[in-house]
Amino acid sequence: MLKTLEANLSMAIERAKNSGESRKFEQSLELIINIKGVDLKKTENRFVEDIELPNGLGDGRKICIIAGSALASEARRISEVSRVIERDELESLVGNKRLAKKIASQYDYFLIDPPLMGLTAKALGAALGGRGKRPVPIPPGSSIGELVKRYSRTVTVSVRKNPQAMCMIGSERMDTKALVENALTVISKVSDRLEKHFKNIKSIYVKKTMGKPVKVEL
Repeated sequence: MLKTLEANLSMAIERAKNSGESRKFEQSLELIINIKGVDLKKTENRFVEDIELPNGLGDGRKICIIAGSALASEARRISEVSRVIERDELESLVGNKRLAKKIASQYDYFLIDPPLMGLTAKALGAALGGRGKRPVPIPPGSSIGELVKRYSRTVTVSVRKNPQAMCMIGSERMDTKALVENALTVISKVSDRLEKHFKNIKSIYVKKTMGKPVKVEL
C-alpha cells in the first residue's frame, strides 16, 4: 500500500506543480488530509503536532528566540534565527496588543527561554493563540543551534474544530521525490494520531498556493 500511495502522491504533486498559470513568486506546495469517523467534540481526538520534514521546505521557517542575555547572545550568532527578543523588549510588549499581533504574525515559531515563559504568555499569549501558534520552551541544556535547525524544517498540523489537517510540504521548485517524502512523513504522523489510523483518512489532496487541489488516489 505504501508503494501505491507513494506513486499516487508523486503523480498528484507533478500535476499540481504543472497546473495553473506561472506566478512572479515561488508558490508553496500544500497537503490537505480530510478525516472521517473522528468525533472532534471529544478532547482526546483533537491534537496539534509539530512535524519535522526530512527535506525541509526550501526556505527555512522564520524563527524568533525569546531569551535572557546569555542565550540571546548565542542565538544572535545563528543565521537561521530571524529575531531575538530579550526581557526588556518583552516587558514593553505587555499591554501593547497591536505590536504583539504584528510580531505574532511575522514569525512561524517562537522558542522561549524557560524563565521567560510566564512573561511571554502575558505579552504574546493572546496574539499567538489567535494565530494557532504556541510558545515552545527551550529544554534546559539543549543545543539552541540544533533546536533552531529542527524548527526551520518543521510544520505544525492542527486537528481541532474541523476534520482536516493542512500544512505546507515544500515549494514548487523542490524535487518531486523530496516533496513525496515530506508528504508521507506528514500522513504517517497524522495517521498515528487517529484511532483507526489510515482508516480514518477520507481523502488527500495537494495544491500550489494559487492552484486548484489535486486529489491523491488512495
